[in-house]
Amino acid sequence: MAQDLSTLLSISVGAVLLDNGYDHHDALCSVGVGLCNRISYQWVVGTPIPQKRLAWVEGREDADANRRMYEAAAALGIALNDHGPYAHLREGFIATNIDLDEGFVDRMVTAVRSYDEPIDGMMTVSDSRLIGVARACEILGYPTSPSSAYALAGDKYRTRMMEPDAHGEFRVFGTDELEKVLQSTEVTYPLIVKPCLGWGSQAVTKVSTKDELLQAVEKACECHALGPQHRSDAVIESYIDGPEVDANFVLLNGEVIFCEISDDFPSPGDRDTQQSHNFVETMVHIPSALPPHEMKAVWDTLHQSILRQGFLTGTFHCEARLQYSSHEFREDENGVEDLYPKRSIDGNHGKSVRVYILEINARPAGYLETVGVNLVYGIDYFAQQMLFSINDELRFKALCHPFSNGPRYNLSVLVLQEDIAGIMKTEDAAAELLQRHPELRPHVPLYTTIKKKGDRLVGHQSSEVHLIAWMLVTAGKRRECLQWVERIRSNFCYEVEADPVSTEGL
Repeated sequence: MAQDLSTLLSISVGAVLLDNGYDHHDALCSVGVGLCNRISYQWVVGTPIPQKRLAWVEGREDADANRRMYEAAAALGIALNDHGPYAHLREGFIATNIDLDEGFVDRMVTAVRSYDEPIDGMMTVSDSRLIGVARACEILGYPTSPSSAYALAGDKYRTRMMEPDAHGEFRVFGTDELEKVLQSTEVTYPLIVKPCLGWGSQAVTKVSTKDELLQAVEKACECHALGPQHRSDAVIESYIDGPEVDANFVLLNGEVIFCEISDDFPSPGDRDTQQSHNFVETMVHIPSALPPHEMKAVWDTLHQSILRQGFLTGTFHCEARLQYSSHEFREDENGVEDLYPKRSIDGNHGKSVRVYILEINARPAGYLETVGVNLVYGIDYFAQQMLFSINDELRFKALCHPFSNGPRYNLSVLVLQEDIAGIMKTEDAAAELLQRHPELRPHVPLYTTIKKKGDRLVGHQSSEVHLIAWMLVTAGKRRECLQWVERIRSNFCYEVEADPVSTEGL
């Protein structure tokens, strides 16, 4: 029997170990259904797949919190370029200065050429390094989108100006220029101010008065004035009052081979409160509750926006708002906030939904959202971007087939923000929450604690990113998932002590 099993395993792709606690017939049926759902494409190829070598520029400070990126590379047979808990996932490490200065591109080219084995591609998920890595790829002859396309996508003003519906937006290089513009230009509040060069919600502010506008422009212009890019310009645009969405695309030769849309719940700046005007994310829910025709509008509009910027292949994380949507975020009679049909659409004045692009990020979505999409749909954006970077079109296309039965469940990417400034006293607030409430654990497949004991908290009024932890929360139904989210929020707590730096001299 052992010999037969050994022979069988030698010609098998893999094996599944069944728990003795279950009926074997039912378990085998369940496994069969699960495999058919997951392997919904032609997954056997006629020729061996050669191992490729990929240079990954800048990883993450916390390897444990981002391990799935590197595990995807190992699973694809891609060798990444010491010792440590994840050393088995990489082949080597090239110590190189990756500071963003004038010599960055040359150093990347030199580092790759100095390696003692041939390298087949280079990639990064660092927003600030996308342009430079693309330029290095062009020099080395590696697969890449044009560096000019990355430069365009990284400029929020130029991105807006590429849109056919662009109107009313303007750019200034400081408050003096803003004062001159306001003398000849009538503006309608509220407005959004953001740095022309920026990532995420950095220094993005909603303003309702001229004084707030001046303060926000000063902050946005200072954001990167002393940085490597020396950018001191800010874009000012209308505030779009409507649902926000994240839309992730995988393109191959200009065609969409996968797209999913999720709901980006309101940020502090969306609410009628003086507490905070920032746009740090609070929660993203997968999949979206928008009606099909509005999701099609998002798909079509953003697809064309990506193409206009000069991209044809790769993974793209886009953000947009829907003006004149038939849905709105609000709380129901039980206090559950969600995207519901509007009570009245008279305010739309009979207009069709309009998709207003906020930004295009020519890289996979953030780590937790990418992991969330992988859990819900079976698509791994990190794996897709790696395959693009080594020009493996066969697997790039094959691995973009989602689960055949549709989304596995509902999933919320929950952001637990800071409420107060000070020094964190709690060892690990997220881990301690799950210890106190073990009933939450089956619904939290992954979490990351950003601020632990001894870390400085900046508080909700700061323009800095202020997160304590992220959690992925899952359930079969959307409403059930949102109820688990509220349970987590209501029970999440931590202790803070005074910051000796901020209180010095008082």
